[in-house]
Amino acid sequence: MKLSEIAEFIVKEYPGSCIAYNNIVNSGCRDEWYEEYLIDPLMDYFSFEVMDMCGCGRPENTNEMIRKILNIRNEWSEDKLKYEDVVKRYGQDLKIDTENEIHYGLLQFVLYILDSHGILEHGSSIGGSWLTKEGKMYLTVLNAWRKREDEEGDEVNEL
Repeated sequence: MKLSEIAEFIVKEYPGSCIAYNNIVNSGCRDEWYEEYLIDPLMDYFSFEVMDMCGCGRPENTNEMIRKILNIRNEWSEDKLKYEDVVKRYGQDLKIDTENEIHYGLLQFVLYILDSHGILEHGSSIGGSWLTKEGKMYLTVLNAWRKREDEEGDEVNEL
């Protein structure tokens, strides 16, 4: 899904959103410059309106953590990872020791938050959560944001 398609969806489904009021969403435009232009407004929408975050502290670190978690959950839900691989990725990508009760509690808390904001959904256990449609959109935006940050040489602290 392109960023422009995500912006069009948000404007249609949430006409009172900041992206609808503060930006011109050119329906049908798929130009590269426009796709890049949409990264910041879409990051603002998901960060501030969906996740209820503020801009203080180091939001880029929070965005990176969410991006990594969503990538892991997405790969698992698409059967690209076995559960054992998910646990390994939590350790490699997020430095989370799932055997440590505090680490696992923090991971679980983030999963609960993502679930309560409609980014993840789960059945019998939060550990088996998957991305919602909005979660996949958010992941697309986060991956575009990270790609731009990498290309511009902007530092996002590795977890």
